[in-house]
Amino acid sequence: MRSNYVQFNTPQFRILSDSQLEELHLATLQILERTGVAFECQEALDILANAGADVSNPDRVKIPSYLVEQAIRTAPRMITLYSREGEPAIVLNGTTGSHFGAQPDSVDIIDPYTRQRRSYYIADIADSARVIDALPNIEWSYLATGHVTIPGVIADKISLLQFILNSSKPVIAEMASVSSLREMIDLCSIVAGGEEQLRKKPFFGGSSEPVSPLVQGKDAMEKSLLCAEKGLPNVVYGMPMAGTTVPATFAGCLAIANAEVLSQLVVLQFKHPGAPVIGGSITSIMDMKTTIFSYGAPELTLMVGALAELYHYYEIPFFGTAGCTDAERIGAQMGAESMYQILISMLTGADLVHDIAVQYHARVMSPEALVLQDELIDMARVLMGGIEINDETLPLGLIERLGPKASYLAEAHTFKHFRKFWVPTVFDRSFVKKEGTKDCEQLVNEKTIRILETHRPKPLPESVLGEIRKLENTWLDRVGLKEYPKKP
Repeated sequence: MRSNYVQFNTPQFRILSDSQLEELHLATLQILERTGVAFECQEALDILANAGADVSNPDRVKIPSYLVEQAIRTAPRMITLYSREGEPAIVLNGTTGSHFGAQPDSVDIIDPYTRQRRSYYIADIADSARVIDALPNIEWSYLATGHVTIPGVIADKISLLQFILNSSKPVIAEMASVSSLREMIDLCSIVAGGEEQLRKKPFFGGSSEPVSPLVQGKDAMEKSLLCAEKGLPNVVYGMPMAGTTVPATFAGCLAIANAEVLSQLVVLQFKHPGAPVIGGSITSIMDMKTTIFSYGAPELTLMVGALAELYHYYEIPFFGTAGCTDAERIGAQMGAESMYQILISMLTGADLVHDIAVQYHARVMSPEALVLQDELIDMARVLMGGIEINDETLPLGLIERLGPKASYLAEAHTFKHFRKFWVPTVFDRSFVKKEGTKDCEQLVNEKTIRILETHRPKPLPESVLGEIRKLENTWLDRVGLKEYPKKP
């Protein structure tokens, strides 16, 4: 070991300086203390009042800075997500790198067999979950329950059930209501072997969204309070849109986004100290030509990256965004937007990164995009591996022995190290293009269909399956269904 020698294990990258992080933090405290946040949940108002906040006007609840900083100190620095079988799967602590997750349900799907866009069916959720389960760089899943082929009152629970049946990876879910969240916890408790086991080794977590600007809705707040009560991980994230719901400047957008998360964090930490909260925000712009909330905008990635650095400053796990695109289909736009987001997420160290393969303004998902972006994540990990410099990797003796005009092909050193080169599975590197040579899109399609037709996750025990099928039948009975609509 060399004395007084510094070696970077990963590339060094910063968006914000330490002084900028401090300035954003202080601006957030000022917003919370002087501007205030609207709270629509009476329990949250009672908690804040008991803690010392000014709740005389529920539309402008003023939270003193010392309460915010106390909540930050109380929030856990590390959160572990487990597999369905109770094995540690993901550790979120700001040092383990980025863990990418995908969404197996959506409004529409690009069918990998027909290559056509159509509505999402329940069988598609099962198929997408199996693809996620098979891909090594997609480590968890986020359920948005946007599919519309079954009634919305049970869509969230059915999505979760299908994912649990077809993947053992951790899952974070949106839910339609607090009562739905309770039923989802019941389902996951059956799988885990009881509610206490689920608390100890959570493979399931909830999510709730403040409404920009600076509104904590009743339903969202109650969901978060329930997750905190049950000791389950909970993602708190808003979706501020620069130029519409927040100022048209990056700093203004970031300060409000942060205030939305921290105002909820105060409630949760004063109600249940140590409640496992993962903070985040999907901060983007309104495209002034189309008025859309842009998922592929470079500004989204810049601001989310800055927030990742801010939450590392707080030592709170961060919920990032990458792999989403405004493009409808696989192509140049998807590749560019997705890789840009993946790289910045890794470089800023965002902990739990969602939206892999979310397409077309969050209305479309494609199993083929999952396969492609799994490859992009794997490719980006080469950058994050850095460059190790030591006597073995810098073989000056070998270089001197062989000298100029040498070939290293037959050397033992080459044989020892060449297997570390990254090898693509869906990129075409062929030099001689013969008839039938497959391009990237063909290779992606073939790999996707191969996974769909061959990958089967570890099944749940029959006793557990019997219990969750009973729950499933009660949900179907509730909306008058005997079976799920069949996909075309």
